[in-house]
Amino acid sequence: MAHGSRKKVSNIEIHQLAGKIASSSRSFDIVEACFLEIAAPSIPQGIASCIEQNVAEVIIMPYFLAAGRHVIEDIPTIVDKESFKYPDISIKSLPYFGSSPVIVDILRTLAENNT
Repeated sequence: MAHGSRKKVSNIEIHQLAGKIASSSRSFDIVEACFLEIAAPSIPQGIASCIEQNVAEVIIMPYFLAAGRHVIEDIPTIVDKESFKYPDISIKSLPYFGSSPVIVDILRTLAENNT
């Protein structure tokens, strides 16, 4: 799940990333891209799409670098509302991308390989 952009190419990039995760993952049967705002599908639409494919659990991975208002307030509010709508489905949001301990290694590697 990403923010969403008015630039179509940015949203396409997120769909491509989801496709790469889907094709390389042994853990996830279904991988869908969705957006907080501006672009489609929305988070509720993405969740509904997964549920229509008979999943037992939906895991939301916020593709955000910092804990701003969207990460702290907006996403949890949406996830709570969707969880209430689908009480028989586990819907949870993972910590946002930028909080991952591997982000330091990723950034360092990128910087070292491009100097």
